[in-house]
Amino acid sequence: MNETVYYIPLPDVVVEGSGQGPSISKNAECQEDIRKKLQRKSLQNLVIFCLCYFLTYTGFWALANLQSTMNAAGGLGDYSQAVIYVFSMISSLFLPKVLIDRFGCKKILIFGAVICSISIGSNMLLRWDTMMTAAVAFGMVNGPFISSQTFYVDEMATRFQSTLNQNMEFIMAAFFGTLMFFSENTQIWGNMIASYVLKSGESPAGNSSTSFACGEYFSPAENDLSGNLDPPTDHERFVLVGIYLGMSLLSILILAIFLDPLKNDVKGGGSWGTVWERFIASFKQLRKPQQFLMVPLSIYIGMEGPFYTNEVTEAYIACSWGVHHVGFVTVCFGVCGALMSLLVGPLVKYISQMAVLILAAVANVSICIVLFLWDPTPDFKTMYFVIAGVWGMGDAIWWSQVTALYGLMFPNDREAAFSNLYFWSFLGFFLSYSYANYFTVAVKINILLCFLFVGMLGYMIGQIKLKSSSRTDYVPIPDGGDSS
Repeated sequence: MNETVYYIPLPDVVVEGSGQGPSISKNAECQEDIRKKLQRKSLQNLVIFCLCYFLTYTGFWALANLQSTMNAAGGLGDYSQAVIYVFSMISSLFLPKVLIDRFGCKKILIFGAVICSISIGSNMLLRWDTMMTAAVAFGMVNGPFISSQTFYVDEMATRFQSTLNQNMEFIMAAFFGTLMFFSENTQIWGNMIASYVLKSGESPAGNSSTSFACGEYFSPAENDLSGNLDPPTDHERFVLVGIYLGMSLLSILILAIFLDPLKNDVKGGGSWGTVWERFIASFKQLRKPQQFLMVPLSIYIGMEGPFYTNEVTEAYIACSWGVHHVGFVTVCFGVCGALMSLLVGPLVKYISQMAVLILAAVANVSICIVLFLWDPTPDFKTMYFVIAGVWGMGDAIWWSQVTALYGLMFPNDREAAFSNLYFWSFLGFFLSYSYANYFTVAVKINILLCFLFVGMLGYMIGQIKLKSSSRTDYVPIPDGGDSS
């Protein structure tokens, strides 16, 4: 992100009470009022933004969880998700800076929410042309959309910190932790809605004994006839997508009316030549050893989320217990992820960031072993929720800590660093969805574990090299104890 925009308060915050007055005490009182107003406006904008994020993404993520089941016909759901992320890779690499400089964060956020609403609405009809067109459109806006989200929260945190004598990393962690809390709540409420709407389609009994292969041997191409994988009725589809679409449209209204524009992020001189400059900067960033070592882990965090939403929901929950239970079980994913998003800050403070990431890796490996060994059956319902909950906690750790790690490792090259993070994580999303219809779950678990092992190895080598180097631009996190 462009460091020149830091510590510039909102114009409507500093206009009032600009310190005019004959006495020092009156001037100090005015400055205190300005400080409190800036704090209030920063927190107000954070809450408004997080609420809109929640309303926009509740439907998007809930439908992503159902793509491999609700839109399984011909692999349409998986292919549409793959298209979203291959175009997200392109847009994250080339478009964010030039569009933010030209239009500003608020306009990009509103436009992104509009295109996301179109993507959600396209799920009403199982049409290849409609869903693929919406997928391409959302993929092309997704890069600038996510960059604007990160930029806006970063700016609010920076402005809030400028009024306090607090550690910058603590304020940044608190603001992004708040966003992560709302993000995990999209899984809770989105899946609760899906569970409620789809429960009318529940079969009289779960298919606990079936001739169809569920679990590690599940293959989408060989299980199309499973009764538990029957998609919802048209009425259920319209009601479900209609609710999500209404929430997304409400978020657009709130963004347009209540969210303050930054006013200092529009440079007016953004040209399309910047696109090429951004590509060169991102490529040069990749040549740094620390960045190169982070590539496998960045790909992994893009793969682990779709692995749950695609493979676990289809091969374990839907195949053995029915599509109508996917949302019900995935609520546990969101609840545990939301709780972990609140706990991860204190955990990093007291046991170190590396220990927390190793904990997430151990949790994911443990669940993969369970998926290899467990033959899913509704006779043992607890296991569905254990798998969802542990994976949700890991998901919250990966995204919050790897994102924070990029900011700490490359404080002077954040724009290029975050471009690389989004590019490689979108590649992980794309890979997961692109081969979803071709391999068994066992093969997919092995691919996932390979990226995890290589990613953690690269991460630890990079951290050792950084802590033993003489670099002064790295913001270190102590291995334990108070980091402030």
